[in-house]
Amino acid sequence: MGLKWIAGVVALLLVAACTAPYQGPFIPFTRLTPATPARPLIAENRVNPYDGVIPACADPNVLDFIKGRFSTREAGYWDSSIEIAGFDAPYEIAYRPRGPTFVPRRYCSVTGLFSDDRPRKIYYSVDEDMGLFGLSWNVTWCPVGLDRDLSYAPGCKMARP
Repeated sequence: MGLKWIAGVVALLLVAACTAPYQGPFIPFTRLTPATPARPLIAENRVNPYDGVIPACADPNVLDFIKGRFSTREAGYWDSSIEIAGFDAPYEIAYRPRGPTFVPRRYCSVTGLFSDDRPRKIYYSVDEDMGLFGLSWNVTWCPVGLDRDLSYAPGCKMARP
């Protein structure tokens, strides 16, 4: 009877050990154990690294992207006929202002000449590998005064660095 009892207790302990959550190895913490600082993750050192090469603010592809998306949004969503007729003096505000650990972004500003004869400031950022499936750059943009759903409120401040 004693051997069956011991076998039953061992079986119970094995079941308990196999079903208990794993807490990791026990390592006693003392004041003498130095804290290991985390290594900074640089964007270019990732498994799929960024190269930091993104189009300039005045690149025609970037400005055409904004122009096309604006007219599509206005016509389809807001039922408006306002379009961007042209751009005047695009310039860079900042390049990677949050440091090397974040996605490379180029923050820009341009004065948009609109079809309602009102010039408006447009703030935009060109973001690396944020396009479809992460294969290309993408543009996040906001025209001051035409941010009707207040996505970048107040006054497109959230589209700036």
